[in-house]
Amino acid sequence: MARQAAFSSTLLARVRRYYGLHQAELAGLLGLSKGQLSRLEAGQRALTRAVGERLAPFLDQLTAAEDEPLPTAPVAGPFDAAPLVARRAACLHEAANLRWRVRALPAQARHASRWARAVPALRAALAPPPPAGEAPATPEAVRLRFAHAWLALCPAALPPAALAQWHLAEQRARALEAEAAALAALLAGAGGEQG
Repeated sequence: MARQAAFSSTLLARVRRYYGLHQAELAGLLGLSKGQLSRLEAGQRALTRAVGERLAPFLDQLTAAEDEPLPTAPVAGPFDAAPLVARRAACLHEAANLRWRVRALPAQARHASRWARAVPALRAALAPPPPAGEAPATPEAVRLRFAHAWLALCPAALPPAALAQWHLAEQRARALEAEAAALAALLAGAGGEQG
């Protein structure tokens, strides 16, 4: 298991967090190796005058705005609508596929429920089948054997796995459709193309 890095409050760590830099990137900007920067950041070495001078322009911005609240949304401005249009289309396509795959399950559940209510009355209305091998195979005996066997196989309810599959597909489809609607609103608000 990878070891989690400890939080560092040194000046170099604050600069890296403020600008969103990796150690290798800041090390390159300051003319240091990653190992040197790591030791400086950990407080194992002191900053040299040359490194301090190269770091100064980063600090001017850092001290002026370090305590500013983070923006709740990206900076406004024009953006490329193509990825949003493509994602919206993909969401709608995937939602339609999910609904298509489970389209028969609600009808199956409805039919199973109807059969569950009807089977006891249908069984009661049928004469008992003749015992196997005793009576000649008359059409009525064959019909009775078939009817009793068929009613025994009628589903009383949709299988739990199929019902779970339907619920999962329904929730995923709703989430994808909501994402597509949010993307459409974003595109409409920005004057972007809606697919």
